[in-house]
Amino acid sequence: MEKQQNSVYSSFMFLKLQPEFRKLVSNEKIAAKQEFEGMVAACQEKIFLRTYMLAGLRADADLLFWRMSDDLAYLQDICARTFSAGAGRYFTAAHSYLGVYHPPLDQEPKDLEFGFLPKNAFGRHRYMLLHPVIKANNWYELPSAEREKMMAERAAVIAGHGDINENFFFSYGLDDQEMIVEREAPTLAGLVAATKELRRLRIKTYTLLDKPVFLCLGRDLREIMDAIS
Repeated sequence: MEKQQNSVYSSFMFLKLQPEFRKLVSNEKIAAKQEFEGMVAACQEKIFLRTYMLAGLRADADLLFWRMSDDLAYLQDICARTFSAGAGRYFTAAHSYLGVYHPPLDQEPKDLEFGFLPKNAFGRHRYMLLHPVIKANNWYELPSAEREKMMAERAAVIAGHGDINENFFFSYGLDDQEMIVEREAPTLAGLVAATKELRRLRIKTYTLLDKPVFLCLGRDLREIMDAIS
């Protein structure tokens, strides 16, 4: 019997802290942050979770929650609870993207996190660049061999820049975009250099939309909350 390919759902939720939170007295802010952080911690046992800070880099978002699960309904519930406790009540969603990742069929259980996600494949580096993508119609008119050749050229650029990790999450039928590109690196200089080279490739001419672009810095949730509040 053939193995069935599992689906891992990925949610990228960008949040903006409302100015009203900063007007609270010190004790109220501390209690609200603790309640919020406790709620987030209680929800992360069964899911992949990374937090990133965008405050000071963008005007429209302060914080990114990146969550993944093989149970879409459970992921939906966890994401909805973001706004239910403490400081979470003072956040508004600035952007939200949903995509799906298909792990390799031959992955051994011992090599999986949470029973569904390859170990050390995601969220390994501090610097992350994220953006949605919509391909032009003529991309789908190309022969599959031609598309595969251009994708291989793209992969070669990433491989040539050392320890850079790139993943694609497909959104067909799930969200407005067709896919989400997530690229991460241990240094900002490496991330910028790889991104600049990728933009020179021929495959770029078949992209209709790849904005907005988010530069995200991985930090602990408590550090982010202290910095933005």
